[in-house]
Parts: sequence; structure tokens; C-alpha cells
Amino acid sequence: MMEEKTEKVKGEALQIIEAFEVLPKLVVFDLDYTLWPFYCECRSKREMPSLYPHAKGILLALKEKGIDVAIASRSPTADIATAFLNKLDLSSLFVAQEIYSSWTHKTDHFQRIHSRTAVPFNSMLFFDDENRNIQSVSKMGVTSILVGDGVNLGSLREGLIQFSRNWNASQKNKQKWLSKYSNKPDSSNPAV
Repeated sequence: MMEEKTEKVKGEALQIIEAFEVLPKLVVFDLDYTLWPFYCECRSKREMPSLYPHAKGILLALKEKGIDVAIASRSPTADIATAFLNKLDLSSLFVAQEIYSSWTHKTDHFQRIHSRTAVPFNSMLFFDDENRNIQSVSKMGVTSILVGDGVNLGSLREGLIQFSRNWNASQKNKQKWLSKYSNKPDSSNPAV
């Protein structure tokens, strides 16, 4: 039953993704109250965790489309988070797992993810349930989406819309810059 639901969500997520021409190279997820409905530090490693209903289908759809996924979590209990990812058979999906307590509102996490993957910040999409993380990571150039009750198909669509807008705006600015600075005659050579 659960597998059937996951496949259905994956199919819907694929349709959403296919509707966009411009896609992120990497989608980064928070864990607590983004992929699953609890704080790891309030749970025991012995428990069997569960994800939000749409989370696994979305992760599988992104993977199928060749879009990498990563984790940026400020959980103080990385051991429990890692155990839960293993129990849910999700660990192998992620190209980077940055799970550690930090006061930086995840900017360190993103620096490490960037170092590990070489994906530019403006090619990343990020989902988190805490506004302070959204604010600080957005300033790095990452399209960041605040989720209210876990990641779902609606937040995926919203994220891809926002990513496309940000990408198109950055490309327009790049074109303006190139036309402004690359068409001038070279005045560096005084002999000409």
C-alpha cells in the first residue's frame, strides 16, 4: 500500500518536474519537519521512523530525472538522523549529507555541499521549515522554499517555479552585463 502511494506521488512529481525547462542541478532538504514529522533528538534509534507522505516519491522522481539530492540538517543527533535514513533506505540517494549542529543557520552546510559537489549556489534549490535558514541560505544565491507541513507536491511545484524565475532573472542580468562590458572597444592598448 505504502509503495503504491509512493509510486503515485513519484509519477505526479515527474509530471511537475517535466513541466519546467530550467531545473536545479541539486535539491537540498532539511530533515526535521521537512522530510519527516519530528525532531531526531526527541526519538530513539530503535524506533522505525516515517516520512511525510510525499517525501519519498519526490526524492525518487528527482533522482530519476538526474537531479542530485542532498541533506542540510542542524540536528544535534546526527547518529539518530543517519540511522533513520538507513532504516528508510534513503542514504544512498544523497550525494551529500551535512548533518551537524551549527549556529550559522546552515551557511556552513551549504559551503560544504558546494565544496563536495561543485554545484554553484544559483543551481541549487533548498527546502526547510525554519525561516531563519531560508533567509540566510537565500542570501548565498540558493532558491530557498519554506515548507509548512513537510515537503509535498505543492512545495515542489512552488520551488521549481521560484527556481525558474531566479534563474531567468540571473540570465537576463548576465546578458545585460555582457552587452554592457563586452561590446566596448579595447581601450587598454594606447597604441591603437
